[in-house]
Amino acid sequence: MNTKKYISISIAALAILTTSCQKDFLNKLPQDSISPEVFWKTEEDAKAANIGCYSALWDVTTEVLPYLDVLTPNAYSNYPWEGWKNISLSAQTPNDLGGMGNMYNGAYGGISATNNFLANIDKVQMDEGRKATMKGEAYFLRAYYYSILVNYWGGVVMILDNPNLEQMNAKKSTKEEVYAQIEKDLTAATEMLPNEASEKGRVTKGSAYGLLTRIYLYQEKWEKSAQSASQVMKMSYTLFPNYRGLFLESNENNSEVIFDIQFLQPRFPTSWDIYLGIYAPTNSPGWSSIEPTQDLVDEYEMKDGSKYTTTNPIADPKDPNNNRDPRLDQTIFRKGVLYNSVPYPVTTDGWPGVYTGYSYKKYTVYDNNTNLSNAIGGTGLSQINGIVIRYADILLMYAEALNEISGPTNDVYTAINQVRARPTVNMPPLPSGLSKEQMRERIRHERRIEFAGEGLYYSDIRRWKLAEEILNKSIVLNGGQTKGSIEKRIFRKEKDYLMPFPQKDIDNAPNMKDQQNPGY
Repeated sequence: MNTKKYISISIAALAILTTSCQKDFLNKLPQDSISPEVFWKTEEDAKAANIGCYSALWDVTTEVLPYLDVLTPNAYSNYPWEGWKNISLSAQTPNDLGGMGNMYNGAYGGISATNNFLANIDKVQMDEGRKATMKGEAYFLRAYYYSILVNYWGGVVMILDNPNLEQMNAKKSTKEEVYAQIEKDLTAATEMLPNEASEKGRVTKGSAYGLLTRIYLYQEKWEKSAQSASQVMKMSYTLFPNYRGLFLESNENNSEVIFDIQFLQPRFPTSWDIYLGIYAPTNSPGWSSIEPTQDLVDEYEMKDGSKYTTTNPIADPKDPNNNRDPRLDQTIFRKGVLYNSVPYPVTTDGWPGVYTGYSYKKYTVYDNNTNLSNAIGGTGLSQINGIVIRYADILLMYAEALNEISGPTNDVYTAINQVRARPTVNMPPLPSGLSKEQMRERIRHERRIEFAGEGLYYSDIRRWKLAEEILNKSIVLNGGQTKGSIEKRIFRKEKDYLMPFPQKDIDNAPNMKDQQNPGY
């Protein structure tokens, strides 16, 4: 057994308690094979149910996290059947939510499990301190699941009790009401959770303050966001020195990770090495399902901090991707570098790669000098943890909130420059004298580069109210199979800021008949 991922091991034991996790929440009730009268008796029962609250994290992450960038100019997917390409073309419908359906169902499954736990835990006689920690974990996880729903669907049906028939008649809450409940749950969690987890993979006080930082930021509650971030900054988190190393299995649970999803194959794996790996047998057995774009590559600065242009004096005319922000080559494979110790593939007529001309390195086991013999050779065999909140995000959210409050103070510069000064990045500090508006643009750039491939950019673009500008781009495809073709992305302001509710939920819930999101 792989002992580095303690919490994953026991999730399967909770299937009998959380059978509703994979069901439609509005028209399915739990079909538990263990009666509550029999189950909620011992501390072992409590521990098992507590672990069950974590199980939906797999559902809302494994087929989601790396794909979210496909909805932005950061990444491209050639395969509509994987559920994300159509969303980037504004083709999602109530009958076909694509990959977003996984998140919707998974989030409500997690909410069902946490509600069940919170409704029954006080029946168990056990140490009150351990019970309080378990409650704090459940409050955090419920808040996280609701944060997914409010981010992508806005106001949703909000269930806070153990599943029952009356919930069929529940009305949709407003976005503001959902956010208020998230804040309430996270505030409770900060008071119950420890600074250090008893087992790797469990959430902590830092996780709760970190998610609060994001929740406040997304609502433009700048002061509260900065205050929550400052709580995290007082803790023991630090930037991991190696940017590439952050996303390797050997460095999981490091000092930068505040909240991540623990994966362990064969029971709780991902297929990220296949999805992100290049479709080139000499390099990897991947599918090129998700590829970084030229638009993203062009965003990386020159290594002296100046903006990349073909006329920049330090730009290499033979290879424009040389002399760039080191995070480029720690995130992406490209022409002129090795991929699994073999040159990145180029066609005889000069087109690199498969679709975009680039491949992701981040969140794969592949590197320049790794070996194909160690490649992940099939689906469901990857187990690199998915990071949801890390310390660099806290620093950049803190900088963004402070800048919106009072402009580019010294604390704003210090926070953003810490991220740029990571030892394997070592980008120069931002120039002094920036205006509030200039600093805002610098922070937005930094977020795009620092978190490329991590699924945050789509949410950032939407909360900045820039989606109709940024997501209507034409994506240039410079790969060996596309050879300069164009994909015209579509974002319709009147509907695409939110996802549709599944039509079956609209049809089956009396109070949802007229509650579909606008434009659907």
